[in-house]
Amino acid sequence: MAGIKLKINASFWLFLALALYFKRGFFALTYTLAVLLHECAHYVVARKLFYRCQQIQLGIFGAVLYGEFDSVTATDRIKIALAGPLTNLALCLLCFALWWMFPESYPFTQDFFQANISMACVNLLPFYPLDGGRVVTGILQQKRDVDATHIVKKVTVAFSLLLFALFVVSLFTRHNLFNLGLFATFLFTGAYSKPIGQTYVKSAYVFAKSYFVAHGMEKKTLVFTTKNTLADVAKRMQGNYLYALEVVNDDMQVVACYSIAELEKIIITKPIFTQLKDLKR
Repeated sequence: MAGIKLKINASFWLFLALALYFKRGFFALTYTLAVLLHECAHYVVARKLFYRCQQIQLGIFGAVLYGEFDSVTATDRIKIALAGPLTNLALCLLCFALWWMFPESYPFTQDFFQANISMACVNLLPFYPLDGGRVVTGILQQKRDVDATHIVKKVTVAFSLLLFALFVVSLFTRHNLFNLGLFATFLFTGAYSKPIGQTYVKSAYVFAKSYFVAHGMEKKTLVFTTKNTLADVAKRMQGNYLYALEVVNDDMQVVACYSIAELEKIIITKPIFTQLKDLKR
C-alpha cells in the first residue's frame, strides 16, 4: 500500500463517539475494518491496471478512494468498482468457514460478518457514487456513446428524493426512518459533489517499473492530431503496455513526439481536457 495516503475526517470521530455512546464501539471498529478493506481492494485493482491513486478518506459514511474517474476506460471502471463488494463477500465466506471450523468464533466475528454483508449489498445498488452506480456507468459506456455518468447521477438524484420523501412521511407515523433519510442525503450529496485535488489517472510508467525490469513490457506508440485532448489519449492507454505519443497535424505530419516518461508526466500533471496543440515542452 505504498504511496497511498489515509486521511481521517472529523466526521469519523463523530461516528466513533456516537458508537461508543450507544455501546456499539466493537461494531464500529469492525465496520471501519470492513470499509478499509473494501477501499484497499479498489486500490489494489487500480494499481494492477496501472492507475495512480493518492488518497483514502475515512469519514462518517465509510472510506472513499478518491480519483478522477472521467478518464478511466469503461472496462477498467467496472473492474475497479466490483473489487470492493466482491472483497466484502469473500470476507463473509471466510466468516462462514470460521464458524464451521471453529463455532466458538461466532460471537467475535458476527459483527464483522454483518458489516461486510451490508457493505456489499449497499454498494451494489445501481446509484452514484456507490460501486453499483459505477458499474452501470461502465456498462452504459460500453453499449453506447452517451454521458453515462450524467445519466446515472440523474437517476440517483431522483431515487434519493424519493427516499427522502419516505423519510419525511415516516415522521408522521410510528416508524421514524432516520437511517433512510441519512442514506438519501448521502446519495444526493454524492451525486453532485466534486472532490478537490483527486487524482485517478493512468500511470503505467510510475507503477510498472519493477514489473518492466523483471518481465519486460511491450511499447506502443499512439498517434493523435493536434485537435485531440489528453482525455482521448488516456482512454487509449489500456492494458499492460508502455505508451509513447506522436502528435500530427491535418496533413499527417508529425509535429511533436513524447517519450514514455514525458507522456506519463503530462497525463499526471496537465488538465485532462488539454488539447495536444496546447502542450508546452
